[in-house]
Amino acid sequence: MPFAFRCVLMFGIGRSVRKFSCLVPCLLCAFSGCSFACAAPTAEQSAIIAEQTKVIEANPKDYKAYFRRGRAYFDAAQYSEADADCKSGLRINPESQHLWVLQANISRKLGDHRGALTSVKRAQDSGPKSLILFELEVICLRQLRMDKECYARCTELLRTYPECAELYFSRGLAGKSLGRSRDGVSKDLELAVKLAPKNKDYRNLLNSFQSSGK
Repeated sequence: MPFAFRCVLMFGIGRSVRKFSCLVPCLLCAFSGCSFACAAPTAEQSAIIAEQTKVIEANPKDYKAYFRRGRAYFDAAQYSEADADCKSGLRINPESQHLWVLQANISRKLGDHRGALTSVKRAQDSGPKSLILFELEVICLRQLRMDKECYARCTELLRTYPECAELYFSRGLAGKSLGRSRDGVSKDLELAVKLAPKNKDYRNLLNSFQSSGK
């Protein structure tokens, strides 16, 4: 029977990291949007690695075991080992959404933002589509400085998700980089703050933009 647990999603650059919390079934249990924040102590991570290694030895085709061990490696900041396990799992089941999300997280940690974007898109195609995945997509576009694509994608997604603060924020940042009208950029940032008033990054950037006069 599918299990569920709470995970924290963190994705972004520097002080512009976004945090999301969600309760998801095991299919999506790798969700971290690029920084899987599991509070498991090192001893527990080691126990998971040892346990899943035995499972893999008994059944080398168990892609879920590769995912579980890869996630434990990721939590322990052993990204090369996590990457190897994730790729092994994907060779067995290239349609595993939770493995693609984990791969996106690993790719970002290894500095491969384009690989992270590719993995997020594969995750979108491999299971239920969610707003969080779309948010992660536009954040990847921002990290890659693909401002034109980010602006267009945010505009497209806002037709379906008009209450999403992150989409307005990302579009505002992309619009600023593209030299869009000051009023348009300011409006997007203001809407992001209105929809997520507790987000200090949104508010700080809006205040900085409005006070700069540029």
